[in-house]
Amino acid sequence: MNRQRVIRRARYVEATIIAKLVATASHELPIAAWLVPDDQQRMIVLTDVARIWVEHALFFGEIEIALHATGAIAGTTVWFHRNGQVPAPAAYRQRLTVACREHADRFISLGAALAAHPPDTPCQQLAFVAVTDDQTDNETTERLLAHHHTRLDTHDSSAYALACNDSDRDLLSRYGYQPGQQIHLPGGHIAVPMWRPAPPQA
Repeated sequence: MNRQRVIRRARYVEATIIAKLVATASHELPIAAWLVPDDQQRMIVLTDVARIWVEHALFFGEIEIALHATGAIAGTTVWFHRNGQVPAPAAYRQRLTVACREHADRFISLGAALAAHPPDTPCQQLAFVAVTDDQTDNETTERLLAHHHTRLDTHDSSAYALACNDSDRDLLSRYGYQPGQQIHLPGGHIAVPMWRPAPPQA
């Protein structure tokens, strides 16, 4: 039985926990292995980089978390408000170099490739979805997405995300996201931009 009862906005004091959750969810992705080939270093680097973006989303977007009945975080979605160009995090290049160490060039290359293909209309961008290891089904993910999409529809807002694998694309498609033209990323990887239009005006 799913005993989760609450979805709420994240607080700054929860940034470290959320960053670790995002890093864990990303650890096994092929693009993550390209960014940080060493498996032992990868989790450390991904957590440090995720922390930069999680903090940034608290100021230029929003983060929602689903809670277990115990109050522990069961999952999260990280969103950015793209009503224009989202500024880079403060001292980003310096912080990225510290976080990524010898892998910084690959993160910079990936960032440049993604920045070259921004959404062309105002929207909210789903940057990360992550759930705890014990949430083996998609229920927590789907509850988080449904919760936020309801708010988007209330405000006639569009949404955007990047799918890096078939499972992400299938999940987003179930929520009305439509695939765009593939984006070719460094290392031979591919991302598919997914667009969820605002509901039609009544």
